[in-house]
Amino acid sequence: MIKTTFTFDKKGLKKQIEREISSKLDSVSKAILSDLKEVTPKDTGAAANSWEVTNLDKEKLSFEINNDKDYIKYLNAGSSQQAPANFIERTVLDYGTPKGTIVEYKE
Repeated sequence: MIKTTFTFDKKGLKKQIEREISSKLDSVSKAILSDLKEVTPKDTGAAANSWEVTNLDKEKLSFEINNDKDYIKYLNAGSSQQAPANFIERTVLDYGTPKGTIVEYKE
């Protein structure tokens, strides 16, 4: 029989977990970005190619994904037969429940 005992300092363990989560943040943001580009209805491809990750903050474990095309709100409302209404929310929710509003339109 082999017995192994590990003792972790709570602060050290917390830091390790935060580092691991932080390192995954970039890959998750890129995966969501890729999925949004894929599911965005395409005519010219301008809306799909306008998605970008901004405000990546590894300390706060947060990021934003933006699209500067003014008609993205109409596409997300279901104006195209290529994607269902709320395709943005559906895509993001595949990755979990984010804090706050998923989609915010700014004029």
